[in-house]
Amino acid sequence: MRNRRTAAVLALAAGLAAATLASTPAQAAAEPRSRLELTVENGDASTRTSTTLDCHPAGGTHPEAARACAALETAGGDFDRLGTARQQQVVCTLQYDPVRLSATGTWRGRPVEWQKEFGNACEAQGATDGVFPL
Repeated sequence: MRNRRTAAVLALAAGLAAATLASTPAQAAAEPRSRLELTVENGDASTRTSTTLDCHPAGGTHPEAARACAALETAGGDFDRLGTARQQQVVCTLQYDPVRLSATGTWRGRPVEWQKEFGNACEAQGATDGVFPL
């Protein structure tokens, strides 16, 4: 009797483990991917760099993709909500050297089209939680 119970418990545990493993890839595939092209351009447009950022899972050509994805996740994918807590703590010089940031692509399946100009790279970095590699 004891061996039957043990066998039944082990069979149940194995079945649950198999069901969990089988559902994990399906859940990951069901979650909308996020793919963004992030562009940094200096004020006179003589220098322009772009990088790709993939989230869910983190990747792309972005040098710190996991960190950038985490910041966007905290902001709900809203670029205007990035850096709101940090902006109070960032100290930048008053040097005027404008930089224009833009993001296009998708965030969790929703289209993204965002751009904003900042007085300098330090200000832009603080306002965007480092999402843009400056």
